[in-house]
Amino acid sequence: MLDLKEVRTSLEVGFASGDFPEKFLRYRGRAMRSLENCAEFPYEDAQFQVVMISPSVFSEESIREVHRVLRDEGWLIFEFCEKEMLSKGYKSVSDIFSIVKSGFNIVEIERSSWWQRLRGEGIVVVFAQKKRWRTAKVFQRRYV
Repeated sequence: MLDLKEVRTSLEVGFASGDFPEKFLRYRGRAMRSLENCAEFPYEDAQFQVVMISPSVFSEESIREVHRVLRDEGWLIFEFCEKEMLSKGYKSVSDIFSIVKSGFNIVEIERSSWWQRLRGEGIVVVFAQKKRWRTAKVFQRRYV
C-alpha cells in the first residue's frame, strides 16, 4: 500500500478550492500542485508520485493523462458517488473500473456501508497503482 512518508510530489485535479475531500489530505506530498480542469496536464511525464482526481473530471482522457504524469509505480486516488457516475452515462461501476484497469492495478477499494448505498449516498474510494509500461495495455496517446 501507499507509504505516506515517501510521498513528496502530488497533483490534485478537478477540485475547487475548499472542495478537497478531507480523507485525501494525508496523501498530499510536500510539493503539491493543483489543476481545476484540463484536457492535457501542463506537466512533463513522470512528475508525480500521487494524483488525486475529482469525479467531475473523470474520463478516459483524464485517466490517460494521469498515467502519463505519474512516476513508475505511482498512485491514482479517486472517489465517486455511484449514483452520480451512473447518471453521467457509465452503465455500471465495472465500466469505471475497466477504464482504470487498462493502465493501473486497482489495489484497494473502500465502499460506504450498505445502507448508504441503498439510499443512493454510496461513495467508493479507489486506490490504484500505475502498471509498468510492459504490463499496461495499449494506454498511450494516439497520434494522428
